[in-house]
Amino acid sequence: MKNILITGASTGIGHALAKAFANKGYRVFGSVRKVDDVAKLKALSDNVVPLLFDVTDGEAIKKAAQDVEGQIGAEGLHGLINNAGIALTGPSMMLDLDVYRHQLEVNLIGTIAVTQAFIRLLGGEQNSPYSPGKIMMMSSTAGQLSAPFMTPYNASKHALEGYSHALRRELQIFGIDVIILGPGAIQTPIWTKSNSETPAEILNSPYALPLARFSKFFLKQGANGMGADKFAKICLHIFEKKRPKARYAIMNNKFRNWTIPRYLLSDRSFDRFIKKLLKI
Repeated sequence: MKNILITGASTGIGHALAKAFANKGYRVFGSVRKVDDVAKLKALSDNVVPLLFDVTDGEAIKKAAQDVEGQIGAEGLHGLINNAGIALTGPSMMLDLDVYRHQLEVNLIGTIAVTQAFIRLLGGEQNSPYSPGKIMMMSSTAGQLSAPFMTPYNASKHALEGYSHALRRELQIFGIDVIILGPGAIQTPIWTKSNSETPAEILNSPYALPLARFSKFFLKQGANGMGADKFAKICLHIFEKKRPKARYAIMNNKFRNWTIPRYLLSDRSFDRFIKKLLKI
């Protein structure tokens, strides 16, 4: 049985990934932050093993790595999917620096901490007894395209992509691949979570109307997004490829939502599109 670790498996993309890989016969170690989520994750399949840790808790991550090693023995990990993440939003100049610190701590530092703790089980050391595994990093369209009122999230995903590309080049020495997944709108709870975490006082600022228009557009994108189960199956297919690309953009209406803004519009043209959309 092949072993894979998926962080942030309690809901959304992570939960769908755990189900897809477990159904394919993988033994899935899925991390959750809350005790209440353990039973829900375990109910997916007998192939799912919940791990209780927060990606911002270094000691808990190390303990989880020891627990996993004790269970898999000489099998090692075939894959690590760094999926855990949050989206914090609001006008940049009105956000407390602690918002940025928390965003980066979860989406970037947490990912690095998990990767460092489990890299040995992926074959990431000299004369490793384990076969080289694969690491998948859950980025976003925000890893290369920046929307207003999402500066903490944009910054974290841009940083994650820079880290991931450099890490892939370093880990070539061990034969470990690093693949970046850049989903667009996927139907998950992150859309409503991110909206609810916007500080209330911002609504009384000059940004109120543009922010309201952006929030409406933002939630519409989420409602029309790709289903999480479909996305998970695509990720599983990518994981099992012998020669995967370094990065994948995965979303509905890819030409409109990715190719045009990323490759056909200049930055200034995209600025004008945003200005017209938000009437600013």
